[in-house]
Amino acid sequence: MIPDPQSVMSHYETMLAGNYVWVAGGWKSCCERNRDFFATRTIIPSRGGSAIDLGAGCGFQSIPLAEAGFRVTAVEFSRQMLAVLERQTGDLPIRAIRADILSLEAWAGRRPELITCMGDTLTHLPDNAAIEKLIRQGAGELVPKGKIILSFREYSWQPEGSEEIVPVRRDPDRIFLCKLEYDRDTVRVTDILYTRQSGTWTRSAGTYTKLRLAPEVLVSLITVSELALLEQTTESGMVTIIAEKPTGGS
Repeated sequence: MIPDPQSVMSHYETMLAGNYVWVAGGWKSCCERNRDFFATRTIIPSRGGSAIDLGAGCGFQSIPLAEAGFRVTAVEFSRQMLAVLERQTGDLPIRAIRADILSLEAWAGRRPELITCMGDTLTHLPDNAAIEKLIRQGAGELVPKGKIILSFREYSWQPEGSEEIVPVRRDPDRIFLCKLEYDRDTVRVTDILYTRQSGTWTRSAGTYTKLRLAPEVLVSLITVSELALLEQTTESGMVTIIAEKPTGGS
């Protein structure tokens, strides 16, 4: 079964979006991690330039980029997650757009210095062709020497057996688990949340499908899009790739 964007959107809006900041580890730590990431790589605007944050979520990338001086267009389909971002924006130069990132016309024409698609957004897309389309669009939008930063969770390798239960986060009144069921090209993800109120535990769950995207596949898509690979790293199961548009790019 290929990933279904509507299924993903429904799952986020009904279950995940309202708990996302907590599941991700907290607002402060997520933003600080990205501040460090961008700062150590000197990701700053050259002339107060623009950046596009695809799959912006709650703003873990958008906020640090705007603090660094970028004018950020934050593209996200979830109303709830955009509401979190907008509460944190203040006077920062961030424009939020509610749209599917594959609705390319929603973010076209801005001539950005930087495009980010971080977290695990890419694996929610329906297939490698959709990822290639997104990267080619990004390459065309970037100014020469502009950069694109992509990250995703590495599902192309598989632990022994066809299923895996991953404890993600817990506190005294909440427990969040993921059940992963591996197929050849996809992984079926069941998010499970236990919540305690007035001493009683309740369970909610939702299931959707992600791509098993391999790093070498993404690198090949970067190459065919005529971008130059600058960095490829893997940390705690997350692959991050940075590429640049050549000076002679149109």
